[in-house]
Amino acid sequence: MDAGAVAMDSEDGKSYSSRKEMWLQEAGEDAETSRDPDLNKKDEWYQNGIKYWTGVEATVDGVLGGYGNVSSWDVMESDRFLLDVLSECMPDYVRGNRHLVALDCGAGVGRVTKQLLLRHFHEVDLVEPVQHFLETARRDLKSHILESNVIQDHSLHRVVNFFATPLQNFTPEPNRYDVIWVQWCIGHLTDQDFVTFFLRAKVGLKPDGLFVLKENVSKCVSWSCRFSSGQSR
Repeated sequence: MDAGAVAMDSEDGKSYSSRKEMWLQEAGEDAETSRDPDLNKKDEWYQNGIKYWTGVEATVDGVLGGYGNVSSWDVMESDRFLLDVLSECMPDYVRGNRHLVALDCGAGVGRVTKQLLLRHFHEVDLVEPVQHFLETARRDLKSHILESNVIQDHSLHRVVNFFATPLQNFTPEPNRYDVIWVQWCIGHLTDQDFVTFFLRAKVGLKPDGLFVLKENVSKCVSWSCRFSSGQSR
């Protein structure tokens, strides 16, 4: 959002003249300077988010805001994107000669892990701060094992770790992940936490690992971007 744009607080209808004003009022953070944030306001910002999602049913339709019908289309397009990226950047994947590990950030009830990531990765870890979402994912995925999506690879794919941690506090294990997948959740982070999360996440990537961010930027546009751990940001 541009500095001159108007932002709306959907909870009580407050309007702001700029992004800077919104973050100062809502989260006590000035994203355009190095000024220390108001930690009480920042904590309140995140707690309000958790409070909202705690009141949402732990289903695909719930986590998608009543638009569970888009899930199959979303997964289909993500699958195409992921196949292209892995084939281009990790040719050993196509030959079935590489043990792949992914991290699903803001995993919710495990929709992306179950329908997408487990088809391509031998191990998947989930990080999700909303407790009843994570427990639903744990029940659904703990015994969910898939055969590899690659013909030459006959190994089994499974979920390994469930991290009950918000992204602004999460630090991945160094050099563990081939892909860190972040979808439809990054907007919960303040601008400063957005940047610091990227920097911490980079440490968790293998030398040729990829960070994939898929996010909605308007009512009808969704985009994906990627960068490797060898690139500076």
